[in-house]
Amino acid sequence: MAINKTTNNNKGPCIPNFYWMNSAGIDPKTGFPIKAMLGDSGYLKKGIKMQLRDLDKKTAINKGKWYNIPLDISSQFLEKMLYYKYKLCLFYNKPLDRFFILPFTLSTTPDGGNGLDEFGRYTRIKPIAYVAGSDADEKQHKNTALEDYLSKLSLKVIYSPVDTSMMTREDLIDLTENSAVILMDYSPGLAYNDSIPRSVMNEPLLDMMSECLPYVRTNLLTSCGVKGIRVGESDAAHNVKDANDGIKQAAMLGDAYVPIEGKMEFQELTDNNTGKVQDYFLALQSLENYRLMLHGIDNGGLFEKKAQELNAEAAINGGPIGLIAQDFTSIRQDFCNIVNSIWPIGIWYEPSENLSMADTNGDGLLYDRNETGENSGLDTGGSSDDSNV
Repeated sequence: MAINKTTNNNKGPCIPNFYWMNSAGIDPKTGFPIKAMLGDSGYLKKGIKMQLRDLDKKTAINKGKWYNIPLDISSQFLEKMLYYKYKLCLFYNKPLDRFFILPFTLSTTPDGGNGLDEFGRYTRIKPIAYVAGSDADEKQHKNTALEDYLSKLSLKVIYSPVDTSMMTREDLIDLTENSAVILMDYSPGLAYNDSIPRSVMNEPLLDMMSECLPYVRTNLLTSCGVKGIRVGESDAAHNVKDANDGIKQAAMLGDAYVPIEGKMEFQELTDNNTGKVQDYFLALQSLENYRLMLHGIDNGGLFEKKAQELNAEAAINGGPIGLIAQDFTSIRQDFCNIVNSIWPIGIWYEPSENLSMADTNGDGLLYDRNETGENSGLDTGGSSDDSNV
């Protein structure tokens, strides 16, 4: 069944109507019937993994809040770009009279150099477009005039705050119009190009977490009391069914004995499994704590026993999270200091109040509000499953 998600016979381009798709039992993402997909042995794991991806994305993009972003994007969208692209650059384009925050690639220097300094850092970069969509969308994507224009740029990278008070006019113009500042999601490795986006780095962990709940269901099924009976003929199979119905009726009536007719002795095929479901939930909880630790968020440690845990023990288990939070906070605030020294726009980043548990804005609440509009704007960069972004 073919579904046209983008066009309407009468009105041209339109927003897909997901309501009627769900009502008709059709998965809006794939276009296939949901019941047909339920037959897939991995459907449960795939669905849970999709939910975990969305959870991990929301965790990443709400760890902090950006203020005074010099273009029309929200704080969440900026963090989402970092989550899926790892590194971005901010620059000002004089002909277009606007700021850009975009991914980039290495560019050669005017004298033909490789664009790296003695520390392996980028000295010159080339901005590229941020394309949000599937791999097929990117292959069919054609460059716009703006993208063609940006591809011709080669910008000098600034790595420390600049004192512009003693600069000549020509040097100041060159600095503000031909320079860029790099923003990374976390500290890079030995080489600047060997780090991967957090969305890719967390994928193996999310895959393992998505297996825990299917294991729980399997354990519950094998320990629910249902037993298999091996029979020698079809008549005996009917006797088993009649016996089952008789036991159910007797249980409802309070009868202690049930007569069972049959020509052969029934043999049990399986035993009642009394597996420990809590072991799987403890494993899932430990993996979730590990995921939060990777984000620098307070958690109970890899193994948490509520009945025996002491406060000092919890602090030891979750110890590294302060250093991880300092890493991503320092990188973003250093970026802001460099940007503000070149273009006095007042951009700034603060960890989320939910993360720091401190009322930094004095409003009496431990969460960030959007009432002043700094964090407004809708994130329309993709569906809940952004694995192909």
